[in-house]
Amino acid sequence: MRATAQMVLPKKSWRRLYARRWQVTLAISLGLTLWIASMAVPVLAMTVQAVPNPREMNSWISDTQDLISPQSEATLNQQLSALEAQTGTEMTVVTVDNTSGSASPKAFATELFNTWGVGKADEDNGVLFLVSVGDRRSEVEVGFSLRSG
Repeated sequence: MRATAQMVLPKKSWRRLYARRWQVTLAISLGLTLWIASMAVPVLAMTVQAVPNPREMNSWISDTQDLISPQSEATLNQQLSALEAQTGTEMTVVTVDNTSGSASPKAFATELFNTWGVGKADEDNGVLFLVSVGDRRSEVEVGFSLRSG
């Protein structure tokens, strides 16, 4: 009689072998799914609605990137309040991470200016100074009455 090289495993060993394969397959599938999903998620861009309006916080500055020190922010707020008291001109300073949700940093600044209504409506005398760190851009949006000829 000839001996065959057939492996005979007890029933419990087969169960462990298949259970282990199932765990490895599940782990690989889950890993691939998460990797593919992470590639499909768009970069979250700052929207105009996400930028906090400084007038709601009794301020002229919305520094979402913490570029301005608290002391400088307090001094700047005092100066901008004095400007508004003396001339009626309202100036707002805004810092954001990026403006990739808009067509351009200029379009973002214009939309923010109009959404917040910077300046007095009847005089159209507002100024918005925007710094976009990720875009490496700054923009100034000015009301019509402050533009020179």
